[in-house]
Amino acid sequence: MDLRFRKRILQFTIAVSLGTGISAAQHPVEDALPEAPVPAGTEIAASSSQKKETRPASLQNQVGMTAKQKYGLTYRRIVSLQTPLKALFVSGWEVGTGTGPDIATNGWKPFGKRVGYNAAGIATSIFFTTGFVPALAHQDPRYFPLGKGLVKERLLWAVRSEFVGVGDDGHKMPNYANLVGLALSSVAVDAFTPRESAGFDDTVERYAIDVGLGAGLNVIREFNVFERVKAIAHHSKSAEK
Repeated sequence: MDLRFRKRILQFTIAVSLGTGISAAQHPVEDALPEAPVPAGTEIAASSSQKKETRPASLQNQVGMTAKQKYGLTYRRIVSLQTPLKALFVSGWEVGTGTGPDIATNGWKPFGKRVGYNAAGIATSIFFTTGFVPALAHQDPRYFPLGKGLVKERLLWAVRSEFVGVGDDGHKMPNYANLVGLALSSVAVDAFTPRESAGFDDTVERYAIDVGLGAGLNVIREFNVFERVKAIAHHSKSAEK
């Protein structure tokens, strides 16, 4: 593929993602939902210098989500601006780095096809990880930040949350929403993946990447990265006036 076109794709992807993704990444699709139940035995110290253990501020309410609310959240996440923006970013990254499924990369039309493929994959993943599996496993599919404490503790909380979830009754449980949901979505995506990229090894690789990306997104949410960048951009714009 033409190196110049690959560079343009990367520049286009970064520009669109930064220009519109900051606000979309914090789209308030969950505002009307109840807080997560207090997970039994998941208290984490606010800092290593404090002996008294504290819970995350976002894990105080005993009310869990209903299955209807989980599927409603699934729908709102799929139709939100986040889905095409994520698909655009992933597609640009794949073209720029020469990774991803075996889809032509020699023009904007093939790139649009790749974006559509990734959007379908993201929507499939959201369905299994936010609605289908959490409803069956009686698990809250959301990420709830620790919100305070040492950086190390918050990082561990974010990564741990990818593997340890909270049940509707407040008890800790394996994070079936991610661990099982991502596995199901990886298999389902094979149905519309080019045959050359739909082997067992490709499916396992896709699953591992999705789990890793999920942990990374938890870290971003934990430290409010998008909100911080948005605030800096707003401050810079105000200073120019």
